[in-house]
Amino acid sequence: MRPAVKRLVKNFLRRDEATVALEAVIVMPILAWVFIASFVFFDAFRVYNTSIKATYSVADVLSRRTDGIAASDIEGLADVFQFLTRNTSGSALRITQITRQNGGYRIDWSHGTDGLTYLRASDFPEIVDRIPIMAFGDRMLLVESFLPHRPAFNVGLSDQEFVNFTVTRPRFAGQVPFDDDLGNSYTYVNDGTPQGEDGFYFIDPDGPDTDPDWPDL
Repeated sequence: MRPAVKRLVKNFLRRDEATVALEAVIVMPILAWVFIASFVFFDAFRVYNTSIKATYSVADVLSRRTDGIAASDIEGLADVFQFLTRNTSGSALRITQITRQNGGYRIDWSHGTDGLTYLRASDFPEIVDRIPIMAFGDRMLLVESFLPHRPAFNVGLSDQEFVNFTVTRPRFAGQVPFDDDLGNSYTYVNDGTPQGEDGFYFIDPDGPDTDPDWPDL
């Protein structure tokens, strides 16, 4: 390498001056993306955390009921859920009372808000592992919430739906009676006919092979 070229290379390596405008052009887009991405991911975490707390609040209200509850009351709780999560549309609740029976589970009643269908026996295989151990004849209230979330900016986080699954039991009563004053509800009616295969039972395959229907309930 010629001496003149060597001097130029050495001078270039020793110089520490720079152009601020050029550095800003390189760094500012990266800093802007990091700032926006931090906002988007933090907001998603906030929405998810709020949805969990709002679901717990709805479950706590239901567990303290000593009298019956109507489908219109559940629709009102859905409005409360929307208020707590600051969501104006798209969210929904599904509330179900389930009785543990010999050989399976019975859906006493179920109601879904905002067009969400009520819980069916065909849904049990997806949730049965999340149901806590229950004594025969015991009842529980299952509260499911569904909250869509759309990020404000596209930074790699896609649209998603936060689904929460909360189980509680009536605190001051053996059960919470249900009044189906709206559509999109199911209420168990023991009319003496076989109910084991009507779509509103889940027969536990690991349980005893017995009829889960209790005529005296």
